[in-house]
Parts: sequence; structure tokens; C-alpha cells
Amino acid sequence: MTMAAHRAGPSDAPVLVLLHAIATSSALWTPQLAALASRFHVVRIDLPGHGDSPAMTGSPGYPDYADAVAATLAGLGIHSASIAGLSFGAMVAMQLAVRHPALASRVALANCAAFTPPPVADMWRARIAAVEQGGMASQRAVTLDRWFTPGFAASAALTLDWIGSMIEATPSAGFIAAARMISSLDHRDILSAIASPTLVLSGAHDLATTPAIMAGIVAALPHAQLASLDAAHLANVEAPVAFAEALGAFMLAA
Repeated sequence: MTMAAHRAGPSDAPVLVLLHAIATSSALWTPQLAALASRFHVVRIDLPGHGDSPAMTGSPGYPDYADAVAATLAGLGIHSASIAGLSFGAMVAMQLAVRHPALASRVALANCAAFTPPPVADMWRARIAAVEQGGMASQRAVTLDRWFTPGFAASAALTLDWIGSMIEATPSAGFIAAARMISSLDHRDILSAIASPTLVLSGAHDLATTPAIMAGIVAALPHAQLASLDAAHLANVEAPVAFAEALGAFMLAA
């Protein structure tokens, strides 16, 4: 399977691939796009069942999504790139770095986990049931509450409306497939196999993937460094400049 890809920046610049969070799309990277495209050939991919990409049939897993990213890039003639993912996109990026190590020259993992404990898995199953009964409108408020600090939410009504509209526009099938993957996530055994230099971006106020969780990922990676941002879960939206600068500096350090 290949997915929708949106390209920006000089064709001869280093390639930077961006993978978005659940219930969003490649448009999530709009706050970083202009800055990153000044130095990179940016490829934003819509993951299956999100944005302009169709959902996968059956019961796909992280290897399927990782292989689809690799196939999409191969179709664009890209065989080596820097890979950055946020939240669910970072979970896919972990698998991509292990299954296609030659493709992932450098990796950035933002606001993510490597394991979903049982209580959190139960929460995801409840969210799946809510979508099955009430559609994606059921996910707007609960998701926004977890993704931003209260102070940012109170001062950024237009931004939250943009993200909320993206959540509601996500096809239910795409959300449910990704949510099932998150509910059963266990990448703890593959972290040590990620050979690429890796930047881990943590939100200092992230209640979904806490700084302690992110520190644990750093400790398990062979070649990792940590950057903390003054944000909650959707750090690239709440701290857009700091996120872009940290990501860009790391990717250009190769």
C-alpha cells in the first residue's frame, strides 16, 4: 500500500519525513512547514485512514504501517531520509527504523510511548466504543483536553478549533485501526534495535506521554538525546518554533 504524500522544499535538499498523530493528518505539521522546508525537502505523509490516505483492510499493525511508509517513499524515489514522528506517528517511526534501517538515517520521536499499560489500554478501548456509537465528534473534547495545557487552550481558541476540526474529519475506520494499535502497543523490545541517531522530544507538561515515559525511551535507545519543550502532548502546535528549531538542528547535525 502507498499513501498520500505532500512535498515541500528544494528537491535537492536533505529529505525529512514527517508522521502525524492519531486523529489528525499531514496538516498537523503546518506550524513547522515553512521553516523546515527552507532547509529540507519535507515529505508529510497521511497515515492509513487519515487525511487523503485510505484505511488498510483487515487488522493492520505497526509493521504494516511502517512498510506502507517505506513503500510510499520508494515510490517517490526516496531510499534514505530523516524520519520524525509525533505520538502515533512516532510509534510507526520506531517500527520503520527497525524494519527499514537503511531508510531511517536519523530519527526523531516526539510525545510518544513504547508501551501501553492495561489501564491506558482500557481507556483506548472505551474511546473506540465511543466512536463506534457516536462517531468522531465524541473524541473532540476529550482529545483536546489531553493534548494541550489549560493555559494554552484558554488563549488559543482558533488553534483548538483547527485541531478539533481535524479530529472530527478523521474517518472512524482510520481512528479505530490506529487506536487498536495503540491499545496493544509494546515496542519495548525493539528500542535497542534502533541504530539511527535519535532525538526524543518531550513535552514538560504532557500528561499522556509524561516526561518520565520519554526519559525511559531515551534510556532504552542506543544513540539518543532528549529535548524538553514547554508544552503538553501536541508539542509541535503548542511550542511550534522551539519544536522546529530542535528538530531541524538535530537533523542537520548529521
